[in-house]
Amino acid sequence: MSPNPEPNMERLNRRAWSLWVLAFAIILALTATVPVLYLPMLEMVGAEEQASLWIRNGSTAGFGLAGLVLIFCVYTIFKQRELNRMREVLVADERELQDARTRLSEISALFQLSTTLNLQLHLSSILEIIVRRVIATLKAQQSSIMIYNPESGLLETRASYGLESEFARNAKTRVGEGIAGWVAQQQQAVMLGPKAPNEEFGQHYKRNRNITSALSLPLRVGDRCVGVLNVNRINHPVPFREHHRDMLRLFAEHVGAVIDRAEVMDRLTAHAQALESSNLRLAEMNRMKDVFLSTASHELKTPLTSVIAYSELLDEHGITLSVEQRGEFLGRLQSEAQRLLALIEDILDLSRLETGKLTLRRETLSVNAIVQAAVETARPMAVKHGIKVRERLDDALAEVEVDEVKIRQVVVNLLVNAIKFSPEKETVTIATRHDGEFVVVEVEDRGPGIKPEESAHIFELFGQGLRQQDGRTSGLGIGLHLVKRITELHGGHVGVNSAPGAGSTFWVRLPVATPAAEPAAQAA
Repeated sequence: MSPNPEPNMERLNRRAWSLWVLAFAIILALTATVPVLYLPMLEMVGAEEQASLWIRNGSTAGFGLAGLVLIFCVYTIFKQRELNRMREVLVADERELQDARTRLSEISALFQLSTTLNLQLHLSSILEIIVRRVIATLKAQQSSIMIYNPESGLLETRASYGLESEFARNAKTRVGEGIAGWVAQQQQAVMLGPKAPNEEFGQHYKRNRNITSALSLPLRVGDRCVGVLNVNRINHPVPFREHHRDMLRLFAEHVGAVIDRAEVMDRLTAHAQALESSNLRLAEMNRMKDVFLSTASHELKTPLTSVIAYSELLDEHGITLSVEQRGEFLGRLQSEAQRLLALIEDILDLSRLETGKLTLRRETLSVNAIVQAAVETARPMAVKHGIKVRERLDDALAEVEVDEVKIRQVVVNLLVNAIKFSPEKETVTIATRHDGEFVVVEVEDRGPGIKPEESAHIFELFGQGLRQQDGRTSGLGIGLHLVKRITELHGGHVGVNSAPGAGSTFWVRLPVATPAAEPAAQAA
């Protein structure tokens, strides 16, 4: 580091004034010597002529010398003051340069210390430190750092601080475009004043920002540019100088490696978090798979057990059973078989959805007809649980272009869900209505309702879980998920309005069939 410039300046000032005093003494000596040299000439003439020559020539010479001395003294003082001002400027520049070097050395030491101690500073923290300290060090008004994103091929502003920092925040540019893009491509530092040095840079000048001086430097790791550091002086009387650029270039080359290392650490941290999240999801999926297999085996065994039991009763006591008893047993056999078929169909549909193999056979149909067919399918279950199903259908509904089987499955799943969670002797209401360019199907129950934190996940796979309500399980936990996925395949939406203790209303919105779509559906 250079020695303190202030004592040097004092010594220079004392030496300069000593030299000027010596010069004044020499001039005064010469002034006094002239009359002495003039006296021998006076002895060669008479007394009167001596007096006349002394008065005339002596006074002229004296005034002339005095004037010269005075002019010289004034000139000397003026030049001395000018030299003093130049010294002060040089001393100020030297002091600023030393101060800047000290501050940048502190930042470098900070990053080196963090590396030595394995402190994992996030990239955003490092960039924020750099832009703030660079502004303070260079007495600038605004600074920003753009980091190169190899995936997009863009320089993206990741940190901006200071006056008018909003102009730089979230800015993006391609390598080779604009001043920062040129710096990144050429990997050369650029120092600019209030006027553009050439037409190439002139088109990128921000005329409305009053930038009086600017520095743009590449942040490099070897031969690779990882970003660009921009520093601006705005409405500042003193522009950047060459020593600012040289000093900042050394700093930029050092922090380039720091930024690259921090960026790698951020990416590794993000990947680790993503892997951890994936592991948690996989663990949750494994847990749900176990729950699903356990529940599926129970749900599948129950109707199979009933089918086997009733078939054995019919086989052993078919002759002794009355017609009414045989009819009742056959009805229960049919109901349990249909329940088993519906469970298997749900599992197959889920598999087709997950593999993208589910296809729709669209037809232009009436939603009311589909709803009525679904009600008839779910009615035996409603009778079994003592639930009344009430229909409130809008006869003026427009037709929709749907897969009849899949939409009926959607409505049946909603009805079955409402029946499961409704207390005995309550009523489940299914309604249809028109809503703009959509037809809405609503299923309202008087069940326990859904908590707000559960309603956000109720349509996810296994989102309904295995809640118990009056001894009734919620089933496999895939019914509402199928409702959502099938409805979305038709271009519709699903949702639920519910509050704990106030029942729930599940709704499905299906787009109305357009005239242009009807011929295509018929052709299919």
